[in-house]
Amino acid sequence: MAKLTRGGSDWNSMDLASIGITLVLAIGIGSGLGWWIGGKLGNQTTGLIIGFIVGTAAGFIEMFRAVSRWNKRMERQEQVENSRNGADQAAVKDSEEES
Repeated sequence: MAKLTRGGSDWNSMDLASIGITLVLAIGIGSGLGWWIGGKLGNQTTGLIIGFIVGTAAGFIEMFRAVSRWNKRMERQEQVENSRNGADQAAVKDSEEES
């Protein structure tokens, strides 16, 4: 399994692929439910269109949430790395001063 690296952190490619899978599933489920409900109410075409629109909206909302979570995780990891680098630089300065 391929891993993507940004700022020294590993991000599993399957985690990124799940964003696309979620979008496709939301559209499919929304369309299917809309078609089924539309058939029960007498107009499958209208139900399909409404289900497709609702499924697409739900998929994009979840996609934006997933990307937002990923960005927040990357920012936290960068902050941790920056604080570690700052501590490392302070230790180097202390050891230089002692010499």
